Amino acid sequence: MTRDFDELVGNVAPEERERLRRTHDLLVAAGPPPELPPSLEQPPARPTRSEIAYFPRRRWAAAAVAAAALAAIAFGGGYLIGHSGGRGEFASPRIVKMHRTDAAPVGAQASLKLGEPDRAGNWPMLVNVSELRELPKGGYYALYLTRNGKPVAPCGTFVVSGQRTSLRFSEPYELSRFDGWVVTEQSPGHHEPGRAVLTT
Repeated sequence: MTRDFDELVGNVAPEERERLRRTHDLLVAAGPPPELPPSLEQPPARPTRSEIAYFPRRRWAAAAVAAAALAAIAFGGGYLIGHSGGRGEFASPRIVKMHRTDAAPVGAQASLKLGEPDRAGNWPMLVNVSELRELPKGGYYALYLTRNGKPVAPCGTFVVSGQRTSLRFSEPYELSRFDGWVVTEQSPGHHEPGRAVLTT
């Protein structure tokens, strides 16, 4: 038994050898697993007929009508909630326009739609960006709040594809502590604020 254990383990550290020895001794003491009872050697026979009770055709039709009615009610309710003039996160938004810097392509711009803060003080933001160039793999854009014109509070990062990109952020900052916004272009592997391409 010792020879088998040594052949299995080979050359290992003494503490690892001791741990493996204890495990080996426990397995040997436990012995082989019990034999499978003959009653379990063959799988049970399949039932000859289905025991599922099917709905009669009239009940299927009634269930389909009820499901369609529920779907219509859910759709209508969602439409009314989404298009009502009630108080929502963007019921009376503040909109901030951003314009391009010399580092951005001609026509680049963005708008920030700021919603009402939630109970915790996080306020939603819908960002629409257009005409920014697609960056090399690993590159991205970063949106910052600024103080004295310098980016100080990160609001989120994004990549663009095509002419227009829309995204949502949720921010905890007290806006009165800042004086504007900036979007910076971040090169791959560069995480400090890069050059500004959009600003307020």
